[in-house]
Amino acid sequence: MRERQPYPMVQVHPETAAELGINEGEWVWIETPRGRIKQVAQLFTGMDPRVVMAQASWWYPEEPGPDHGVWRSNANVLTSNDLPFDPAMGSATFRALLCRLHRVEDE
Repeated sequence: MRERQPYPMVQVHPETAAELGINEGEWVWIETPRGRIKQVAQLFTGMDPRVVMAQASWWYPEEPGPDHGVWRSNANVLTSNDLPFDPAMGSATFRALLCRLHRVEDE
């Protein structure tokens, strides 16, 4: 799968990306009050311009353990384990969060 998609992608509407100075294929920071991750911008017109869609569960098995870079791009960093959560599954009831997006320029 990594051969087909080597990097985590965050989908962004082209209008939103233009407003933020983000181009297709650029690394961007996705930030919430809970944390910050980076993913590669993929422009996508099939969504509301106020929404971004970040991929979850990313890690880098080629990096040294024990964490293998799991905290760099994994969308779970942006969420919280605090209440409320689904009592049956133990997961957050909704995976929609307010976030801030900007280009990675410091690397």
